Amino acid sequence: MVNGRWVRRFAAIVGVIGTSLALTSPPGSAAPVASEAPTALRVTARSTLAMVSWSSPRVASWLVEVADDLDFAGARRIEESQTLTALAGLTPATGYFVRVSSRDASGAVIGTSTAARFTTRPADYPSPAPTVALEPRSATALEANWTAVPLASGYQVALSTDPADATPTLVPAEGLTTTLAKLDQRTTYHVRVRGLDGSGAAVSDWSMPAKLATVDSLPMRVASYNIKCANCSQGKSWAERRTAVVATIKGQQPDVLGVQEASQGNMTGTKVAQFEDLIRRLGNPYALTNSYRYNCANSKSPNHCRYVDRGSGMENRIIYNTTTMELVKQGSEKLPTTSAANIDRYLAWAILRQKATGKEFLFANTHLEPSSSFQSLRVRQTSAILSHLKALRGGSLPTIVVGDFNTHKWIAGGNRPYDQMLANGYLDPLGNSYKSHWTAPGAFVEKRIRTNYSTSNRFERKAPRLPYLNGTYLDYIFVTRMRVSEWETVVKVDARGNFVGLIPSDHNMIRATVWLP
Repeated sequence: MVNGRWVRRFAAIVGVIGTSLALTSPPGSAAPVASEAPTALRVTARSTLAMVSWSSPRVASWLVEVADDLDFAGARRIEESQTLTALAGLTPATGYFVRVSSRDASGAVIGTSTAARFTTRPADYPSPAPTVALEPRSATALEANWTAVPLASGYQVALSTDPADATPTLVPAEGLTTTLAKLDQRTTYHVRVRGLDGSGAAVSDWSMPAKLATVDSLPMRVASYNIKCANCSQGKSWAERRTAVVATIKGQQPDVLGVQEASQGNMTGTKVAQFEDLIRRLGNPYALTNSYRYNCANSKSPNHCRYVDRGSGMENRIIYNTTTMELVKQGSEKLPTTSAANIDRYLAWAILRQKATGKEFLFANTHLEPSSSFQSLRVRQTSAILSHLKALRGGSLPTIVVGDFNTHKWIAGGNRPYDQMLANGYLDPLGNSYKSHWTAPGAFVEKRIRTNYSTSNRFERKAPRLPYLNGTYLDYIFVTRMRVSEWETVVKVDARGNFVGLIPSDHNMIRATVWLP
């Protein structure tokens, strides 16, 4: 017997979809095969859409079958987790048979209802109903898109958390898309759309309900790129390379990017620094977390520098997409060095908020001492990085660390900075462990794109790569525990593995798609 709750729900459906049909068992229809069989099938039909409900003991799932003959040959099958389903795409003024089977956790049928017969109504509207698709836009917003309806000059969108709701929220729309905002998090919504003429009268039936839940996590693209300093002698000049560098970055559409060797001094013959030139050419919506050149009272010049903490990462810069990210806090930390080392080294960091979800995370970018004879200094620099990160994280903030660590899996004596990062809870999604030909057991990236290419290319026309799953990496993206759905070593190569066009830098960009926990 249908309980009071279902009576109320289907009274609501009648108001939204149409008049309910009285059902009779067709001659020769079979009796239920077990006590778990669904009973009291009820159908509310219009010209191309029918809602079917039934009563049943609680089981793992139900299988709904609809066909135009009683033997259910070629039946359309729908699996449901609730005792209600929508049948769309039906033919007007046509007879159908429907039956429902109960299934256990293994998918085995444990009871089948008596088949019921219903007939769709003649077409009520001059145009067919649209087809609707939903996409998540944020933790509290969904985007609805639908196909065009002939004769429609506008549309009406019905939004509810219950497909049987007789009083859904109605939203007008002129085009073929709308954003439904201010929704509840982690809630499933049902959306229907119909076409309207200029007077507001319906020219199509309501579409089949589209269903989607708001999310608490959305993908985020992060990247690391050593762009080669502007006044370095090897390879083409920055003036020749910068268009290719910008195209590489824009082609990946990162939400957050750490760049290294983005020189802070004036480029030859100009009063513009390389990092300033880069951000100008990237343009809107990209911005720097810190635009100071030097940590000096006169931040434009290192000459006669009186130290002031400006938060500048010097040649390490963090760039973020202002459309998707909000800057919360930023700064830099100076790393250990020696008088014989190349230049001062820094850790640039920023706490950012993903606008779509409101989640905050720590992003850090660095470039360790490059000389092969300074492995012990790189170890000290990594220890300092880990100490700073611990203080900045506060124990729980999701963290992404990128940069050129100038150490790799074949280096004599072990890849010690890499080992330090892993020993302190940071993860390498690629599992590119010391002297590994394939991957370490801890690899967890879901999709790989050219990860067998090495990150240093030395401006060689044939892009260096290994026959293994992972190339030789000087550049890394480390993360705390989070989902990493994709990783790409960004190289534009032909079928022979040769770079196409101008090589942008002596390093290849690396990019990962991550999901904040």
